[in-house]
Amino acid sequence: MVFPKVKILSVLLIFLLAVILRFLYYPQNTYFGFDQARDAFAVREILNGNLKIVGPPTATGIFHHGVLYYYIFAPFYLFSGGDPVAVSLFLRALNAAGIFLLFLIVNPMFGAVAAYLAMFLFAVSFEQTQFSLFLNHPSLAVISVLIFYLGLSYWIFKKRMWGFFVSLFGLGLSIQFEFVETQLVAVFALFFLFFRKSTKFRVTDVLTGLLVFLVPISSFIISEIRHDFIIAKQIPDLIFNSSGGSGFVTSSLPKFLFFINRHFHDNLVANDFVIPFVAILFLIIAIKLLMGRIYIKQTIFLSLWFFGGLLAYFFTDNDAYFYNTGTSIGLLVFASFLLSKLFSKSKLLTACILFLIFASNLSLITKYNPFGPNEKINPQKGLLLKDEERVIDFIYQRAGGSDFAINALTMPYNVNTTWSYLFEWYGKGRYGYVPIWGGDGAAGFPGSLQVENARSKLPSKRFLIVEPLEGIPSYLVDGFIKNEEIYATAIEKKRIGTMQVWVQEAK
Repeated sequence: MVFPKVKILSVLLIFLLAVILRFLYYPQNTYFGFDQARDAFAVREILNGNLKIVGPPTATGIFHHGVLYYYIFAPFYLFSGGDPVAVSLFLRALNAAGIFLLFLIVNPMFGAVAAYLAMFLFAVSFEQTQFSLFLNHPSLAVISVLIFYLGLSYWIFKKRMWGFFVSLFGLGLSIQFEFVETQLVAVFALFFLFFRKSTKFRVTDVLTGLLVFLVPISSFIISEIRHDFIIAKQIPDLIFNSSGGSGFVTSSLPKFLFFINRHFHDNLVANDFVIPFVAILFLIIAIKLLMGRIYIKQTIFLSLWFFGGLLAYFFTDNDAYFYNTGTSIGLLVFASFLLSKLFSKSKLLTACILFLIFASNLSLITKYNPFGPNEKINPQKGLLLKDEERVIDFIYQRAGGSDFAINALTMPYNVNTTWSYLFEWYGKGRYGYVPIWGGDGAAGFPGSLQVENARSKLPSKRFLIVEPLEGIPSYLVDGFIKNEEIYATAIEKKRIGTMQVWVQEAK
């Protein structure tokens, strides 16, 4: 598990490239919405001594994500005074460091040349730069998935029993960081089915493996014990009675092909006309390798990696980006293997293909990354911290040091968590006081701004923030605006980034 000394400079150059691509537009493209504010409040509570064992709810509303990422984020919020850009810096650097794990995965499978090529493809991947921008727990799952496959690689191709244990630890860690990665349990079972004969297992090996798996998911176990197994009791109902986006539905073939297309598009070739031909070529080569029994273990390994990572899409109609955390890396490894074979025959042609892949990804990076994560990661496109700070600066300047009220059209609707954190952290830190929330504030969500629904009791200076409207039904938007117009007249409207600020005068 060492890098050949003669290639250290190449490794450092690839790592530098990965860092540069992930830090393009930093910190201006740091995204900060409801999920990020909710997490920031949770971290604040932990730093104040209120320890947590349960993370945020999943889309089902029944399960919860792991809590570990709160504790990982905590030092960055602590030492930065609550600034989210510190956490974003960490996640970008961590994602770039994934190239080292990838080298260690690929080297036992295909050798050093393929490993270096895989590092390069990971470094320039648009999809991976998007994950690095995502200020949330799935970003960490990229690394844990790599740990999972690192262990499998050394167990299968180097006959190292410790690799079996590392894979189980990576499996538990992946579930901790992104609950949908429970799909990897099925993937691990398939790996064990195909490769179990390559290792003799003792009882102690099984018990050790179980232990290292349980350690990273221990927070789930503790939570269930403390709450009388409340989630476990709901699982049968979820399986047999649920439907729609929160239950188990079969994904259609066109939609499944859409996900495969997205992997090729966001990693190798951003051209919808070319993608089918490249995908078919990859499939033909994989089938030929299997039928010819050449690199058969490696081909099975990568097939399980790629197609196993798509299992979640068979059980939901959600096309969220982070459901496939780490899946496309298997595709990158297969591409690096093919390129390594081409490299031995034509270095020039290989270099040309690598340049085209780099250009394809760079075009996507420069087009989308200035606006933060895409709408399949965060539905409100362009809700950037720098613009939110400009909104707050504008409001305080118009308030002129006087007390004022604030309301916002938010997603989730009537939840003031995002702006409560921003005014408490940035507004109070810079201007010394916070506003009153002059509108409806849904109960049960984090936020400490005083809520006052009686418009007659609000300060005379009032402001309305309109967030990007993606994800907010039009009838809610219309009703919200009409209600505001009943009580106040907008005397000025200013657009800042993807948001609007209304300076209001009470009627």
